[in-house]
Order: sequence, then structure tokens, then C-alpha cells
Amino acid sequence: MQQAKITHLYQSLQQSVNRRAEHTALFFEGHKYSYNQLNHNVNLSSACLKESFNLVKGDVIVLALGNRPEFCSLFYAAMALGIIVVPLSTKLKSQDSHIILSSVNAKAVFYDPNSQPWMATLEPVKQNHVVSLADWQLMLSNADDQKVIHPVEPAAIVADDIAAIIYTSGTTGSPKGAALTHGNFIAAVTAYQQALKLTEQDSAILPIPICHITGLSALLCLFIHLGGTLHLQQRFNAEEILKTVSSHNITFLHGSPTVFILLLQEAEKYPQAASYASLRMIACGAGHLNVGIIERLAQLFPTTEIRPIYGLTETSSPASIFPIDVRSSDKIGSSGLPIPGLSCQIRDDNHQVLAAGEIGHLWLKGPVVMSQYWKNPAANQQFFHDGWFYTGDIACLDQDNYLYIKDRSKDMINRGGEKIYCIEVENLISNYPGVKEIAIVPSSSEIYGEEAVAFIVAHRNKPLVSDNITHWLSNKIAKFKIPSKIVFAAELPKNANGKIDKLALRQKLTPPV
Repeated sequence: MQQAKITHLYQSLQQSVNRRAEHTALFFEGHKYSYNQLNHNVNLSSACLKESFNLVKGDVIVLALGNRPEFCSLFYAAMALGIIVVPLSTKLKSQDSHIILSSVNAKAVFYDPNSQPWMATLEPVKQNHVVSLADWQLMLSNADDQKVIHPVEPAAIVADDIAAIIYTSGTTGSPKGAALTHGNFIAAVTAYQQALKLTEQDSAILPIPICHITGLSALLCLFIHLGGTLHLQQRFNAEEILKTVSSHNITFLHGSPTVFILLLQEAEKYPQAASYASLRMIACGAGHLNVGIIERLAQLFPTTEIRPIYGLTETSSPASIFPIDVRSSDKIGSSGLPIPGLSCQIRDDNHQVLAAGEIGHLWLKGPVVMSQYWKNPAANQQFFHDGWFYTGDIACLDQDNYLYIKDRSKDMINRGGEKIYCIEVENLISNYPGVKEIAIVPSSSEIYGEEAVAFIVAHRNKPLVSDNITHWLSNKIAKFKIPSKIVFAAELPKNANGKIDKLALRQKLTPPV
């Protein structure tokens, strides 16, 4: 039987409730929540949102609850009512989040005082509309006891209505709010479903923050749409992830390179300790998946497909997906093919479209691209042009339309007029024996303007020598690309999205004034 066309996220949930009512939707700290139970909690939540806070379509709420079932039910209750959700990291401090809270004009904030007790005294929100996790749980319990909850009467929602505003990590300045529509999310989950051939039989773990685009779109919204099972992990725990994969027969993992580096590190402590035969696929986004990591993942998960993904908060998660197991492809190093419906152009500095194989600025246009940066006309003018979105990435498309991300435009190093693409050098050094993590950043040079500096984290018990690495590189890349300096570090700084914080590394190279 042909399914009705899904245009918004509440419809997506209801489709799975109707098909998979008793199937487990969420698994959290030993508790199972069926699709019926999740739907019941969504009904409770929507009733409380309407009756206690008088919220209507177009209002904004902030969810700072972390990876909990309460976040999930509140999110879908908001989707039913046409309320816009701003997911907020539970790691943010008061000053960090002030710019976000003041710009969205939230009508209600839901928070966990164990993580952010200062939210109890928020100024931009009505005091009785700032709700702790415990108070919200009590409200739901009281509403449930009254037995007056009826199915949600959804608002009249169309695909172009904004569903969520997700703030970028802001490594290049103040964070910008990507306003994502219901249509954006539906296009994203449909792309993942089709490209990765995921079904209702699949299960996954959500070990990364649900407030980020991968957690929200590529895991929560995707698996609810599928009718699959999602295991919520409140805080990242590599040991627990590997145990869950083995004991619960998890079929799918999606995370950043950092996630998989930590899993590899944990697995090395207990060789042959568990079987991961159920894991049929790994998807890796939020950063470049270099060859070294791919090879190590292949050793740990020998029967698991590895699919690199390129995407952005501004594309609702996916932009390109590798169509097959990357290990069996001669396109290794690529981020795959643009998802269906997404147009990609590589342009020069004068906005002229470049031919296949030429390197330039990546522009995107399609149903997953956000509608706007929230209340930020300057950013909208800077990043949108004639319906196209400028990603800020340097890339090329080959003759088969495979996308290769060369660098962030802000990270590209100009050494005396010669361009160094950091990802290329990082990918190469990752193959050097003993290298665990690598990041290339520019350092000022009186002669060349800029030169490359490598920050390297070595594997345990595998001491590295910079001269040996430099000599090894001399036979593989042009001399101007070889880092002028190699710095060994115990770890590399990460931003809130789990990406290597290159700004922090640059600051380490800047002498104090």
C-alpha cells in the first residue's frame, strides 16, 4: 500500500506510530519506550504546552535537556503544534548562551538544573516559563493522573514552516541560528533512508548531543521516521557504546571522526573482547574521515560498511553520501555523491562555475538547505545569492560528480602564493605509523606570509620523531606542503560539535602580546 506523502515531522512520527505501535522507539537507561508510549508522552506534552504556557504556532521554546526521552517527546509535541524548537547544549555557560536566548525571544525554556542551574534566573523569559526537568516531569505526571489527555489536534503545518533553529558552533565569530523547516528535515531523513538503505529493522545509538544537527536530524528524526529503535546515551561513553552494539545487536552508528577515534582507542584495550557482527554500517560526518581512521575501523569492524558523509547544520545534516562501502572504492578521500535533489556548484572568486576537477568554492541549492539564518540579515546577504548557499568550503567535483572537500576556506594556507589544503596533508600524515590524530594550521612567516604547522597526537607507547615524519613526507608531497614545524600534543582541543578547534590551535602559535 502506498504511503501518504509526509510533509512535516509530526506526520512522520504518526506514520511510525500507526505501523509500529508496540515496537521499541527509544531505549534509555534500561527503560524501553514503544511508539505508543512515545506518542502518549507527546500527547501529554502538547496538552501541557498549550494549557500551562498558552503556546501557539510560531512561538519559540528552548530545550536544554540533553539526550533524554523528555527532549524527544517535547520536540515532537512542539512539531505537532507548529512551535519552533531551539535545542541548546547542556554544556553552555551563562555567558555563552545569552546571545542565543536573547535573540530567539523564547516563550518557554526547559532545562536540567544539574547541568545549568543558572537558567533558573533567566531574564529574557517569564519566570514561570522557565521549567526544570523535575518540574516538567511532575507536570506530566499530574496531567497523566487526571486522565484528560486526548490525541493532539495538530496545527495546520506546511513544509515551509520553521521547525527548529540550530545554532552553529561559532568558531568564526558569533553563533548563527540556522532556521530549518519541516520540509528541510523530511528531505534530510528521506535522503538518508534511501542512500543508506535503512529500514524499520535498523537500530542505532545516539551518543552525541541531540542538540546538534547530526543528533537531531540524522539520528532522532531519521529513526523515528523509519520506525526503528534509538538508544539514547546521556553522555558519551565509548565503553558503553561498544557494549551496547554487542549486547543489543546495533546495526548503525553515525558520528564524527572524534567519536570513532575514541571507539577505536577503547576497543584497543580489550582486543577480541566482543563481537560486532550486527553492525552493518558506519556513517561518519562532522569532519573529514581520513584514510588512517578508515583502515583502523575496517580492522575493528571487518564486516561493516563505512560511509563518509559531508553535511552542515545549514543543510539539515546531509549534502553528500558515499554510495557504497568506501573501502571497496577507488574514490576513497571523497565524501560521496550529492544527495538527490541537491545541486552543487564549484565557483571561483568571481562566482564563475568551474569545470570538473577544478578547485573552488562550494555552493549548494536544494530542499535540505535552510531557509535563512534567524534574524541575521547580514549573514543571509553574505551566504545566499540567487537561491544558492555558500558553504565556506573549498572543494571540487570529479568527472563522476563525486565531491572532494579540500578545506574550509578559512583554513586554507597561502604559502607565498602556493595553496596548501590542510585536509590533503592531514589525510597523508594520518597514515604514518603511530599517528592517532592530526591537525594542520597556519603559522605566520616573515618570508612566505603563512606556513603549515602540524599538531600530532601519538598512539600510546609509540613515540614519534618529527624529523622522521618530515623525511617520510618528502617523498610523497611537494616540499612547500610539508609542515615547517611539528608539535606533539597529548590531545587536540575540540569545540562543542566534537570538531578539532583549529582556532585554539592557532592561538597556541601566537606569542602573547
